[in-house]
Amino acid sequence: MAVVFGALLAGQGTASAACDALAGKELYNCLANKLDKTSVYTAYRSPEAQAALQKAASQLRVATNKAQALSAISQARSVVAGIMRRIGSAGQEGSDLAKVTGVLAYAARLIQQKG
Repeated sequence: MAVVFGALLAGQGTASAACDALAGKELYNCLANKLDKTSVYTAYRSPEAQAALQKAASQLRVATNKAQALSAISQARSVVAGIMRRIGSAGQEGSDLAKVTGVLAYAARLIQQKG
């Protein structure tokens, strides 16, 4: 499962390339699909992170402009960062969630560039 999770989040696969070629509403929908897939793999680690990713995906699907799309990503990043702080302070390893922050950073970059 870790291999599948890592491959999905790497940002180098076919889904990423497909999102790279899009802009505007099509980009938001592509990124929303990526976040939905990512949320499936966060469920075992953090239901709270899963919910944040699903909410961001939903917000991306209804976003009509770059500001709304970036806001959705920003909110999810904030939740995941908070979870990572809690995990770190409890002495647990959070590399899986660090990969999620990479996906969110990728989404934010694309929206800023092509939004």
